[in-house]
Amino acid sequence: MGNLFSALNISASALRVNQSAISIVSNNIANMNTEGYSKQKVNLGTSVIGTPINNNVNTQVNSSNGVELISVSRYTTTFLGSYYRNQISEQSYCNTQAESLSDIADMFDELQGKGLNTELENFYTSLDNLNKNPSDKTARISFIDAASALTDKINKLSSDLTELKNQNVGDGKSQASLEKSKIYQEVNSLNENLEQLAKINNMLMTSQTGSLENNNLLDQRDQLLKEISKYGNFEEDIQENGTVNLSLSGIKLVSGSEVKGTFGVKTAEQYNDYCSNYGVENNNQSNAVICIEKNNDTIIQNVNNKFETGSIAGILNSNSSNNGTNVDTVISDLDKLASSIADVFNEIQTREGAYYLENKNGTIQLSNENLDSYEIFTTKDGSDTITAQNITVNSLLKEKDGYNKIATAYFADNNPDINALGNSENVISMINTKNETNTSGFDSIGNISFSEYYNGIIGKIASATESKTNISKAQDAVVQSLDNKIKQQTGVDLNEELADMVKFQTAFSASARVFDTCNSLLDTLIHLGE
Repeated sequence: MGNLFSALNISASALRVNQSAISIVSNNIANMNTEGYSKQKVNLGTSVIGTPINNNVNTQVNSSNGVELISVSRYTTTFLGSYYRNQISEQSYCNTQAESLSDIADMFDELQGKGLNTELENFYTSLDNLNKNPSDKTARISFIDAASALTDKINKLSSDLTELKNQNVGDGKSQASLEKSKIYQEVNSLNENLEQLAKINNMLMTSQTGSLENNNLLDQRDQLLKEISKYGNFEEDIQENGTVNLSLSGIKLVSGSEVKGTFGVKTAEQYNDYCSNYGVENNNQSNAVICIEKNNDTIIQNVNNKFETGSIAGILNSNSSNNGTNVDTVISDLDKLASSIADVFNEIQTREGAYYLENKNGTIQLSNENLDSYEIFTTKDGSDTITAQNITVNSLLKEKDGYNKIATAYFADNNPDINALGNSENVISMINTKNETNTSGFDSIGNISFSEYYNGIIGKIASATESKTNISKAQDAVVQSLDNKIKQQTGVDLNEELADMVKFQTAFSASARVFDTCNSLLDTLIHLGE
């Protein structure tokens, strides 16, 4: 009778355990398409009541209590997972830079008429026309219009580049502009993930290792670490209980269930003012500055250079003149072009021996009176420095009869011939700047023509964009390959799960038969005693 009760208990435990095993298999199948889910398996062991004495067979049988579910293990790849997250950080960095360069390249797309080549060509075409008709009103107005179109396009390119930079890191001054920027949003998202990681760490501390709850928390932890890795190059220290301590270049961010440090963002102006007021060494930042925050107190420490990979480093480096071709360097190149164009043409326009047409009492004659006031290019904001942002055509030339102030004539001896109204030597000097670079204003662009310099800008942008795009695609392939390997090791294989399902169903059915048989025997024995 006792052995029958023992058999009943053994079969009952087998029913419970195999039912649990079937549930785990079902859970695996249900989550086979769940992002970040790692397949799980049951670990079974013999349940023993006590230690058999004298190795007696009967005592061994009586000590057996069937099967028990020891734990539910989770398939994982600790080293590969850490390496995978490092590659994701590099991927995020490459993709961010490639995207920024692609945006810049699109602004200069000549095939869609977005660049400067058309305006430069029209500008010189208008000079050719003015050379043929130096005293013609229409030719003069056309030249001024062409010059205006050129400066307008330069202005637009500079504005578009500046807007792209503002979208990335703010304007360096306004808090409102900073809070609308990508860098601000990325840092806030990172801080939220750090808080979430501390919460998951806290739950892992109280969960039982080998339980479904613990395994699900570990899946959430790994998925969160994957998300965090997109922002930067963080160091992970995984503890035995599954919690993760996170830091950046030795700066502790998360330790157990506590957030030790988060990040704040300051405008360049705020940071520069702080350095000036407190005597802190500063390299005059033009981008947003990331600082460390601990216990709600902001520690003004520039940690921009601590981010070497990830989207945050990608954004910062895409807008810094210290990192190859990017927004800052293209703006700087465009500023040099605008300044050189203004210097070259203003020098020819106002040089000694240059003369313009003037209508005096109904008589057209040559004059150089107040010629210095009629520079072709000036600034919109009245500043002394011409940039791509502020270059414009002199408003005096756009006023009534202002077109007459274009100095078309030139006399080397500074002795104008009153009968030489058709003289266009000054215009010819302007036309020659298309190929000749002997005027001092070309110094700032390397003594090459405007078209060559501009095409050099386009070439650098195209080359950098192609290079970063190729690197980005290669890194995408690396991450995809690692992702496939991880899924092979931790993902759900339907064939394996179906095999396990059959195995555990068979064991469950067999245990049910044993249970039913023992129950029938007991019922028979009980009725025999009646």
